[in-house]
Amino acid sequence: MTNREEKTQKIAKMIIENARGSLYTSMRYLDLAIFALTPEADRNIDPCGTDGSRFFYNPAALTDRYLRLPKEINRDLLHSIFHCLFRHLWSCKKYSEEDQIYWDISADIAVEYLIDSLDVSAIPSIVSRYRTYIYKRLSLEMEILTAEGIFKSLKQWDISDSDFKIMYKSFRTDDHGYWQRPQGSEKTPPPQSNPNCDGSDNPPEGIANATKETDNNSKWEDISRQTAHQAEQLNQTAGDGENDLIISLKAANRRRYDYKSFLQRFAVYGEEAKPDPDSYDLAFYTYGMELYGNMPIIEPLEYKETKKVSDFIIVLDTSASCEGDAIQAFLNQTFSILKLRDSFFNKTKIHIIQCDNKVRSDTLIETSADLEKYFRETELKGFGGTDFRPAFEYVEEIRKNLTNLKGLIYFTDGEGTFPSSPPDYDTAFVFLKEHYHDPKVPPWAIKLILDKEELMK
Repeated sequence: MTNREEKTQKIAKMIIENARGSLYTSMRYLDLAIFALTPEADRNIDPCGTDGSRFFYNPAALTDRYLRLPKEINRDLLHSIFHCLFRHLWSCKKYSEEDQIYWDISADIAVEYLIDSLDVSAIPSIVSRYRTYIYKRLSLEMEILTAEGIFKSLKQWDISDSDFKIMYKSFRTDDHGYWQRPQGSEKTPPPQSNPNCDGSDNPPEGIANATKETDNNSKWEDISRQTAHQAEQLNQTAGDGENDLIISLKAANRRRYDYKSFLQRFAVYGEEAKPDPDSYDLAFYTYGMELYGNMPIIEPLEYKETKKVSDFIIVLDTSASCEGDAIQAFLNQTFSILKLRDSFFNKTKIHIIQCDNKVRSDTLIETSADLEKYFRETELKGFGGTDFRPAFEYVEEIRKNLTNLKGLIYFTDGEGTFPSSPPDYDTAFVFLKEHYHDPKVPPWAIKLILDKEELMK
């Protein structure tokens, strides 16, 4: 390394440290994220990027950029930090080789939208007419601009090569070469450079070590959750930009639940007339049969304690906003689980109630034949407003016919009026949201949010 290169690298390092300080001063809730990336020089990167552990920067390009646009360095660093907070580096593994370029631009648009929304003096605003157009068009298709949502939209748009180049030039900020691509992907390979600039051909540790990938992903998931919490605490009077960031972080950190496991929360313990092979030693049983001919030394218990779905209520929101195909998909998933072997007690009762702003129908399901008939013959009724109270009032009327009511599942895609007091059984609201929204429910209710795409699988 020449003296000039050494001096340039030293200046570049000071610029990066200054950028970190500026971001910390302006957005203290980002403290964990800002200092989670270790700055490292990489002469071959264009102009900066991250692998989840380090923030790589090109010293020559950085110093030149700083002389022209000093605050742009703050923005570049924040861009990479946001990629990490939303785990864009690792999410790209979900997409095919052909879709990698769409994922790259989708992640950049999502990040740039959030940065453009911030009213922070340390971050320069570069909201061009083209960016405003893209943001508005996307906002018509989703409540909040997430990379996943943007990806789906861009795949549906008829984008010519020339238009795609304009979009790429407008939003491209950093080098995604260190991102964790699907195995065998050749569209956007890691940069063939060594971050320490020593001429070595060894790949960076963040790319070579699969365990490190997982650790980084988990680390940033923790940082992201803490950042969202700190942002809420420190920004009680937050502006629109901070609110968008908080909502986006919550969307990214929303845990995915397996609906089958969720439904099992409504299972109860009960006894069935069924041998329990775990309650006795088979060796003693066999020995007795051999010794006495037809008299085992120990008999199995006649009853076995099992965990199965007991009596419960399914309420379907048939208001105007709830789509029939979504309701059908929800029922298909629910009953495919219930019809699995050993899912039912012999005397299980399941009421399927249709309700918008009042109860429209109630169907009792006791057998598999009842299920098949329901799917064949039942039509949805209602399509008015959304009010949750009538369904709960109706359940109280039929409680005398339910000897072992475990809980109620309310499937809805909207927000309605909740009962003023909690029922004495478990209650779950399953919300269908194609894009992220966090509906408020009373503290006594369980909340599950399903994406339409997941439900329709």
